[in-house]
Amino acid sequence: MAKLGRTIGKKATKATVRHSVRGVASKAQRKPMRTTTLLAAGGFAGVVSGFVAGRKTA
Repeated sequence: MAKLGRTIGKKATKATVRHSVRGVASKAQRKPMRTTTLLAAGGFAGVVSGFVAGRKTA
């Protein structure tokens, strides 16, 4: 039963990722500057949070 649950979970994750990627790609075609800005801001926030988390554990 656990194998079935894991398989369903993997399929759901794959579908969600595929849906998200298609959404980002289509939005990038419609509003490329906004998409670039938001992705850069998200990447910067991720780097900063990773740096802060790394300093707390070290």
